Amino acid sequence: MKQMRYIFAGLIAALLLTGCAVCFAETASSAQPMMIDLDLSAMSGTVVYAQVYNMLSDPDSYLGKTIRMAGYYNYFDDQTHGVVYHACIVPDATACCAQGIEFVWGGEHKWPDEYPEIGTDIIVTGRLETYEEEGVKYLHLVDAELMWGKEGQP
Repeated sequence: MKQMRYIFAGLIAALLLTGCAVCFAETASSAQPMMIDLDLSAMSGTVVYAQVYNMLSDPDSYLGKTIRMAGYYNYFDDQTHGVVYHACIVPDATACCAQGIEFVWGGEHKWPDEYPEIGTDIIVTGRLETYEEEGVKYLHLVDAELMWGKEGQP
């Protein structure tokens, strides 16, 4: 019986240490910790690719959750509508395919001067929401924190 308690206590400790508890990230813009519901930044490329695919296929399960992901920066400058869309792109393990999530960097940032170059490795953390344009629903991370470079800054 005593051995069972030690095993149970060990399992609880392992669950807490492996990330089953809520993750916290210190953000540069505030002293408040940001609660992260889903951290994809330390997962393998295959797992992240599959998870992002699942988010795109079944977004309702993820809406409102704070998600952190690592990938590379890309953008699309829609000059017809005067909008620049920013994204974190995640390739699969063989780099033949890629999934991406659009993000809206929180705060005031001048584009393109304050954004990373295309292809730069980034980590983005934000709340997953939907929006609609011309009758089509899209996903994006809003109020996002963006980090890149050795110091996590440009």
